[in-house]
Amino acid sequence: MAARDYIVRSVCPKLYGMHVVKLGLLLVLIGGAPLPGEESEGKRDEIDGDEEKVANSDDEAPVAFKIGGDDNDEYGGQQISNKKPNSANKPMKIRKRTQSHILLIGDPGTGKSQFLRFAAALSPRSVLTTGTGSSRAGLTCAAVRDGSTAGSEFSLEAGALALADRGVCCIDEFGCMSKEDRTSIHEAMEQQTISVAKAGIIAKLNARASVVAVMNPAGGIYDENISIEQNSRLGSPLLSRFDLIFVMLDQAEEQRDVNIAHFLLQQSIIPGSAYDRPLDTETKFKEDDINGHWSMEKLRSYVSTVREKFQPTLTPEASDLLYKHYNLCRQQNGDGQTIVTVRFLESLMRLSQAHARLMYRDQVLLDDA
Repeated sequence: MAARDYIVRSVCPKLYGMHVVKLGLLLVLIGGAPLPGEESEGKRDEIDGDEEKVANSDDEAPVAFKIGGDDNDEYGGQQISNKKPNSANKPMKIRKRTQSHILLIGDPGTGKSQFLRFAAALSPRSVLTTGTGSSRAGLTCAAVRDGSTAGSEFSLEAGALALADRGVCCIDEFGCMSKEDRTSIHEAMEQQTISVAKAGIIAKLNARASVVAVMNPAGGIYDENISIEQNSRLGSPLLSRFDLIFVMLDQAEEQRDVNIAHFLLQQSIIPGSAYDRPLDTETKFKEDDINGHWSMEKLRSYVSTVREKFQPTLTPEASDLLYKHYNLCRQQNGDGQTIVTVRFLESLMRLSQAHARLMYRDQVLLDDA
């Protein structure tokens, strides 16, 4: 766990403390693993690219007919082909969501936007947008008339979620979006697709992206006496799609305020991140030793390596622990907090697999669950 904590310190090193929030954000960026019988993300591209070849093969040819066939033919002159179309032998594939979503809600000045921008900088493919300037078409896709072509045909332009496919979509001021605009991303967050029926164009776009959303409470300051649904004014269908929800409060604590003040002042005096930095700056250390954390490039390489190398599977002990925790939360359902659904158990599985990847192993142990 000491090695894990050292890696977590590399997340937003200019923010003091908040170890749990940094760990949660890192797990969301790493993501879960597909089902044992399901192809990984790298193999899906090869399969999607071969679909056109399969469609144009001879196996999909139509059955031939004899117009003037023999009367002795059993089916009136029709030649029955023994070849079956590939669609009959092709099993139906159900995509399991492996991307996790995170929501940060809290008081102003708690560093929510810094977490958002760090997630956008760490991911190789990311889209950063704000809720005040985003519409339904901007998040999903828009039908645009192409004036350069004859007849002015319509074409689709991908929105933020479609452009962030296999990456991260960061949405700031998530609470400023209208209710209709937030409803449009329900399908993209759960089914990882965007269904389009606009201007005579019917299509389905991939939106396999992790959503990192940041918002302020409805009243400006988070009220601990009411539920998170009332503070955020987000419905249960949308809240249940987030794997992690962190409430960030700005509470006055003397010792914590002193530590934050020293931390920020040390940053202004000595260049760098000032995260657990040795006071003797005249001695030459390596970059990691001076800063006390990994650089952005090193952390990005580690996240990419564990995502490609490991596809963790649940052990019986970890599965039993997740089942007991889910059953306990279901029994406590209806206590004024967010309703616990089956998505909660799927979120636990994804986060456990992400933690196993972070620990550089191929099995989900009790420590990961």
